[in-house]
Amino acid sequence: MQPPLTKQPTAQPSIPRTFYRRQLPDTTISFSSPEGRKLFASSMASGGTRAFFSLIEQLQTQPEPAYCGLTTLVIVLNALAVDPRRSWKGPWRWYEESMLNCCVDLEKVKETGITFSTFACLAKCQGLDVNAVHGSNSTIDDFRRVVKETCSSSTSEDDQPTSFLVVSYTRKVIGQTGTGHFSPIGAYDEESDYLLVLDTARFKYGVHWIPLKLMFDALTPLDPDTGKSRGYIVLSYNGVSKDRKLGNGQLSHLPLSVLFESKMSKDYLRRTYKQYLMRSMNDDDGENINLSSVASFWTQNYTNNTFVWELIEPQLQPVDSYDIETVSSVRDLIKELIDLDLAKEKKLQMPKTLFMTAKESSGFPGGECCTSSTCNTVQRLIKISPAEAIFVIYLASLPVDSRRDIVYRKQQPKASDVSDTVRQQLLAEASLISYALETCDLDI
Repeated sequence: MQPPLTKQPTAQPSIPRTFYRRQLPDTTISFSSPEGRKLFASSMASGGTRAFFSLIEQLQTQPEPAYCGLTTLVIVLNALAVDPRRSWKGPWRWYEESMLNCCVDLEKVKETGITFSTFACLAKCQGLDVNAVHGSNSTIDDFRRVVKETCSSSTSEDDQPTSFLVVSYTRKVIGQTGTGHFSPIGAYDEESDYLLVLDTARFKYGVHWIPLKLMFDALTPLDPDTGKSRGYIVLSYNGVSKDRKLGNGQLSHLPLSVLFESKMSKDYLRRTYKQYLMRSMNDDDGENINLSSVASFWTQNYTNNTFVWELIEPQLQPVDSYDIETVSSVRDLIKELIDLDLAKEKKLQMPKTLFMTAKESSGFPGGECCTSSTCNTVQRLIKISPAEAIFVIYLASLPVDSRRDIVYRKQQPKASDVSDTVRQQLLAEASLISYALETCDLDI
């Protein structure tokens, strides 16, 4: 007779650990504590809260654990009253994290966050002036001067701040859990030499004061992902200057695009294209690249008309009447310039299908069919042809002066009908793509 079988205990499913906030370390002072309130009163009395009120109006909790950089930038953009020129919900235009996809793959950001240089790229692509300084390239006196410049009141009490300070720092240095983090700086108290960190990870740490020296120390450790130190970034916005010389990849700011989004997740493709450009110029004894060569690369020798959408994709259709007219006028100018180049390059014959928009060719940027989750978005994209996209990439591949010479050609049949604003916007589109090409293998 066999012994009775004993019933094995069933394994209990493991319950994932969860946390409700973290206690601030002794190195910091909670904003809402009695001591924190005294510091704020002292800061107000000495004029150190100039940035505070605009930022606190927009302060929000990051929607993903690794979104500190994106949420910090959204707070600053909305505090600076930058118009995203695209819809948020219903008729309203307002920045949110999902709009910041020109330099990043948002799904990847959810896992890894962003680096110091990627933050700078994102800010530039939204039209901000960006002054990024690595902690290792600065001194504590330099940092203190920048803190005062961005946080201290100007002579006019009614003057709204046009620049804000963002820090990229290592949490462990100040006794907090986690690794790298981005935060806006909301105030500075000169008497105590403390600055106010508007932490976007409010599920973890609330707003708090920290000694300026300790924050500076947290800017200097190397980021293991880049091999460079973190640092601080001053973000400014003065609107679009009419006399700005567009098309220069070295500018500290970039204008907003009305045609394309250029995604940094395709850096490998940019690097391949840069290598192709170098080979082509070497074969032609250093001559500038021509439209024929660019078209050949971005159509895979005219076998794939949608290949260019691997690099860029059209923006959503604008809602503002001025932007709608701008898009139409820029596209008309591009078509004129393509016709001139086709006439100039006798050997260049672009297939008619290259001039068909996604709707006309039954395809769309990014693939041949859409899922239920993407169809609505695809239908809202600007209807623009691969040939137009390739021409803008061609402009971006040229030196600045050559780029401007082409856009301002005097032999254009309708030259008198094209406004300077339209030409400048086309140069802006090329400038954005050029900047992405320049930085695809760099970490600033």
